[in-house]
Amino acid sequence: MDLDSESKEVDQNPKTLNPNACRAELRERFLWAVTSLVGQQATVSMQENITVKGVFRGVDKDILSVHMQDLHTPAAVQPWAMLRLPECFSLTFKM
Repeated sequence: MDLDSESKEVDQNPKTLNPNACRAELRERFLWAVTSLVGQQATVSMQENITVKGVFRGVDKDILSVHMQDLHTPAAVQPWAMLRLPECFSLTFKM
């Protein structure tokens, strides 16, 4: 057994990390999750009982808006759109 790999496993244990290291680990995992969703079909439920659909392209750095491509709204199809997350109830991805 390699001692270096064993010590790395212990160092990455969330119980032994300080709070800043835990936040960094969680942020990295979140960013990987968001990155894996880029290009997926998404349905967004919004205020006023509005549902829109499009291709998820990412979020801004403050996670306040979602970037969508080919957004199908009740009124029209928008080639590119930015949706404010405070106005969204849920994002559902078709995988």
